Amino acid sequence: MERLIADSLAKHAADAPTDDHLLAGVHARLHRRRTHRAIGAVVVAAAAVATALTASQATTHPQPAQQDPAPGWRWESFKTVEVQVPAGWTQYISGPAPCTFMANPAVPSIGRVNGWSASREYTCRTPVIPLAQRQPYLWFDDVQKPGIKQYDGGWTEETRAVGGVKLSVLTKDAALRQRILDSARTITDTDSYGCAPTQPLDDRGRPPATRVTAASICEYWNGDLIAGSAVPAATVSALTTGLRDTFNPHTDPLIPAGCQDPESREYVVLLRSEDRVWPVHLPYTTCVRYFPAVLSFIRTGVHHQLQPATGFDPVERIKPLAR
Repeated sequence: MERLIADSLAKHAADAPTDDHLLAGVHARLHRRRTHRAIGAVVVAAAAVATALTASQATTHPQPAQQDPAPGWRWESFKTVEVQVPAGWTQYISGPAPCTFMANPAVPSIGRVNGWSASREYTCRTPVIPLAQRQPYLWFDDVQKPGIKQYDGGWTEETRAVGGVKLSVLTKDAALRQRILDSARTITDTDSYGCAPTQPLDDRGRPPATRVTAASICEYWNGDLIAGSAVPAATVSALTTGLRDTFNPHTDPLIPAGCQDPESREYVVLLRSEDRVWPVHLPYTTCVRYFPAVLSFIRTGVHHQLQPATGFDPVERIKPLAR
């Protein structure tokens, strides 16, 4: 580049301006350039403001990450991480591994140690569930340290830390275990269902009157994301109707005096129509006996949790095992 500039200057040396006109020409060009840049900056700034205003009016919640899992797989979320699991892994266990004696041994589980009192007060007598009742699982934030442990019958449990959350996978299939753990990623803005890692503020939004085309459910406990899911397309209409029929933006559940529920949580249902998103908040606590029917609909599938911590045999508190 330097050589080309030097050659060009040499060829046009005879046409160069005299000293009297050189300084004036430079100042004139600088003035025009600064003027054009200032005008361009104003145009860009105005366009940015207009874009921001349009975006704020077009949506009320961040859109989910547009990355679909492979066929036969789905995303599971917990706090600040999401990971892909086979679609058939739908059994939701609340408590520490391997307290799954009351679970269906034919269905792989998703376990969560989420800080609820019962999940830490109870544990199991064995470091791994007996071979006859054992099933594959993905467990979030269990006591396992990162590493690999071998069990009887050819079963292996591997634990990794991703995004500040520990992921433990127990299987007999090394390739499956590797694929699950390799898919884990940190949630920065929202997960694949549009759920933020921390519970958003309730702006008392109500279900829209327009046609809803898609929906997802975000489950929170103590402000942390516990689970996210997509509502099946065939049930989006029924869910929306249920929310419209029961939703009252100015009524909170009547909690009896003195009742404390350490497992209370909040569901944020994200209703979508084209590029608009309406978040609808639904609190849940065992202190309330009456719930709208739509809440029973929401607490199904991956949001229907089993709590073996209060149901396995034996039922008394015992000293936790060093897994």
